[in-house]
Amino acid sequence: MNNYKYIYPPNARHQEQLDIMLDMEQQDKDPMDPEYIDQEILFKTDHWHVSNNRFPYEGAEKQFLIVAMGPVYQLNDISSEMWDDLRKIWLKLKDEYSLDGGGLCMRFGNPAKSGASLTRVHAHIIMPKDGEKVKFSIGGRKELREGLTIKKYR
Repeated sequence: MNNYKYIYPPNARHQEQLDIMLDMEQQDKDPMDPEYIDQEILFKTDHWHVSNNRFPYEGAEKQFLIVAMGPVYQLNDISSEMWDDLRKIWLKLKDEYSLDGGGLCMRFGNPAKSGASLTRVHAHIIMPKDGEKVKFSIGGRKELREGLTIKKYR
């Protein structure tokens, strides 16, 4: 399952998510590249683009995906300017969307260990629904989740 450049299929949570990732991978397109994202980007900075998470975690009231604008695939490659910009994004989202609690979640490295389904550096800001817990898993899978299948394209 490690023969992919931009994705790690075993960590996909939904069939639609997996299908989009596989289709983009087959076209040698990074699904997290702002040029190819087929959903609304709320705003961009010099270093990141921000959208609602298309596949939010169960229990999340609000969940934002913050993705590196450039092809950044390792945390070591995040500049101090990018870290500062990420902080500013968090403050902006917190204020504009009245986030009164939650988490800033980010994985790194080998997706078989991190739990990420996409390899481009990205972060999640998650505010749970009142009285709910959101499980943001760290730790990857070796096989697809039960019920998900890799479909053949073209």
